[in-house]
Amino acid sequence: MAPQPVRVAVFARQQLVLEALAEALETRPDMRVVGRTSTSAGLPQLLGSGRVDVLVLHALTRQEVSSDLVRSALARDHDLGIVLLTEAGAADLVRDALESGIRGWVCSDEPLERLVAAVREVGAHEVFMPVSRMTAVLAPPSGVTRSDASNRLVLRLTPRQQDVLRCLMDGCTRDETGRLLDMSPNTVRTHVGAILRRLQVHSTLAAVAEARRGGLLGRSAEGASTANGVGGLGR
Repeated sequence: MAPQPVRVAVFARQQLVLEALAEALETRPDMRVVGRTSTSAGLPQLLGSGRVDVLVLHALTRQEVSSDLVRSALARDHDLGIVLLTEAGAADLVRDALESGIRGWVCSDEPLERLVAAVREVGAHEVFMPVSRMTAVLAPPSGVTRSDASNRLVLRLTPRQQDVLRCLMDGCTRDETGRLLDMSPNTVRTHVGAILRRLQVHSTLAAVAEARRGGLLGRSAEGASTANGVGGLGR
């Protein structure tokens, strides 16, 4: 039996952008656009049907998509995957959205195929993010030192949970994380759930944001630091 298409809803303030995104996604054989709206008021009705797998949010400013809008969408459906499409320089908007629970982020200067890939990954309950652009977005807040936040992470997470989180920081899917750490997919999911609870966040992207602010290094960065004589957190 062929897999069911990913059911997609699209939100964009500008009507031309809304129609262009919806039409582009609708042409994919494994996707079906089930709704679109250009207003915040239209979202509850759009999502209330329970037939949306992924919501694509196009926004340029916090005024267009607020953290409250993201949280209210997830409150209606905890399994809903949200992909944010915005400019690379919209750091505050992206940071708010990550902490509110989105699972995907695509920059508007990237090819359309990146958005298509993000919808597919998020529709499969994975995370999709431009790892190379995360550093600027997830810089530590002013007044919080990396060592202070790092100490909090060490206190909250077990060494094995840190292993899993490091893989996620490098952009690994849960299947890839399982292969790297010799774990079953179910064991990875269990660790991810525990990480989210201990860090009091709602998505793996938000956990990655907290980890980066805390100074936790990804697997690749940790290896480079160790090679240069700088020790990372213990694995």
